[in-house]
Amino acid sequence: MRTNPKSSGISNNSLDRNGIPISVIPSSMINGDNSSVNDIQFNNNAPNRSFISKLIPNFLRKKESNENEDNAYAEQYDDNNMLIPSDSKDLHRNLKERHMIMIALGGTIGTGLFLASGQALVSAGPAGALVSYLVISVMVYFVMTSLAELATQYPISGSFNTFGSRFVDEAFGFALAYNYYFSWVTTIAGELVAAGLIIQYWLPNFPSIIWSILGMLVMFLLNAFTVKGYGEAEYWFAMIKVVTVLFFLLIGVLVDAGAMGKPRKTIGFENWRKGEAPFVGGVAGIITTSIISGFAFQGTEAVGIAAGESENPKRDVPRAMNGTIWRIIIFFVGAIFVMGLVLPYDDPQLKQIDGVNTIAVSPFTLVFDRSGIPGANHIMNAVILTTILSAGNSGLYLCTRIFWTLSMEGKAPRIFRRITKGGIPIYCLILTTVLASSLFGLSFVGNSTIYIWLVNMTSVMGFIAWFGIAIAHWRFRRAYILQGYSLNDLVYKALFFPVGPFLASALILICVFGQGYSSFKTVDVNCTHTDNNTYLQINKFQLDNIIFDGYVILPVLVLMFFIYKYVHKTKFVALKDMDLITDSVMERERLRRERANI
Repeated sequence: MRTNPKSSGISNNSLDRNGIPISVIPSSMINGDNSSVNDIQFNNNAPNRSFISKLIPNFLRKKESNENEDNAYAEQYDDNNMLIPSDSKDLHRNLKERHMIMIALGGTIGTGLFLASGQALVSAGPAGALVSYLVISVMVYFVMTSLAELATQYPISGSFNTFGSRFVDEAFGFALAYNYYFSWVTTIAGELVAAGLIIQYWLPNFPSIIWSILGMLVMFLLNAFTVKGYGEAEYWFAMIKVVTVLFFLLIGVLVDAGAMGKPRKTIGFENWRKGEAPFVGGVAGIITTSIISGFAFQGTEAVGIAAGESENPKRDVPRAMNGTIWRIIIFFVGAIFVMGLVLPYDDPQLKQIDGVNTIAVSPFTLVFDRSGIPGANHIMNAVILTTILSAGNSGLYLCTRIFWTLSMEGKAPRIFRRITKGGIPIYCLILTTVLASSLFGLSFVGNSTIYIWLVNMTSVMGFIAWFGIAIAHWRFRRAYILQGYSLNDLVYKALFFPVGPFLASALILICVFGQGYSSFKTVDVNCTHTDNNTYLQINKFQLDNIIFDGYVILPVLVLMFFIYKYVHKTKFVALKDMDLITDSVMERERLRRERANI
């Protein structure tokens, strides 16, 4: 049984045979009215609304009649040379296969690997950190295969938050989208802080805020004209990161084998037998580092959102995702393994790692330094600067597309539906830039406590996004089978269903709530080192660590979910009532054939 998408509260952005989004066509036309679509869509006689009224959050108002919803699209028309109504011209599909592959390949490599991996080594030891990254790798693989199946079947820009609305509940998608949006806004602010500190490493007497502002300007310009700007920048940023990791793996193995280094000596597994190694802190150490590991992997879902602007999502997304597990093993697990071989977990320099404040003691820098390569700290400084720009570039892209989709679904003010002729949701880009810059300003207020709380929440918010992907995929596949479709018709079929989504969901819950459990029991994972001994400091539960280091977002999301559900009277979408046609490749193929026959 397939129902009208409107009956299940689903946003309909499909196209009619003229290329006009069906969602903008009033019910009167669907029922046989022969009025011109353009006459309705670009009705300049529609009631005028002030700028302020357009900003009123319509997602907190009860939905009005269908007639008012239809007229809302007419209000978007403005005879402007730069801006065009997004309802008549969608985002541009200008991301090529090479862009998609490098977005998937390099999107995960960032400061989480180059810097935070050192904290994982200190906290859990070489084997503990390796196990933590292996577990997270398995979880991320299943999440990404779930996303790949959905994104290839429904190549839309909203991606997983739209899937949450369609396959679970509108309120679920609403909470999921705003969670993801603000997690990336916070991340962008963090990258601005990092950019200033990185440049200050070379120019210590120059105000870091100037470099942060310049970094924001560069990120904005990369996203302001065409999606190709984002794609090309990510392509080359990712290339630099990939080459760096491969070079690190090669150099690390040579140093461990004694073929390089000053002095040269064979290390082997010596650091795995030192002190409390290979497992420092036991299970608690592994669970605690899971949040650090998860932070390193965040960004893998970008390829799912980018599918909405892929030149050929049916071909490009599967190709980009097929090698995910091998990329994860080589770049993350391989890097952690080599790092644990070359660096002892109680290395005094590793102990100094504190985010981006101590770039000279990045574990990558330390390994390069032990190889005898001159200027290793400057090389890694430059690489991490490109990584920061890459993260900010991706963050702005993801935020603009997520917020644009929210606006198109009526969950954000309508004014943010406007896009430029280059296919850029410019108002969404401006809003995100302002919010990220404002949050960046909080890092200079008082002792930066609020800013630190917000940054600490981003890891948990990323896990929540992954959880939403797994749940949406599980329900989609069940509905797909129930409604009589063949699995052979799927463009991309995720392996090990339903084990994959279930296992990913279970691991996500263990990581998130296990982090809280470890806080009750053993939390300070920072080791105290002396010349002859290593101590794992044990603290009692500290309320502020739990409330503000991530978990405050959970009740906020629950509250958002129930408020939206109460206002709009949404219901969980029954499997038999799910709309599996709108925006699907099946519908796009049908419309393409119809246009070819006109």
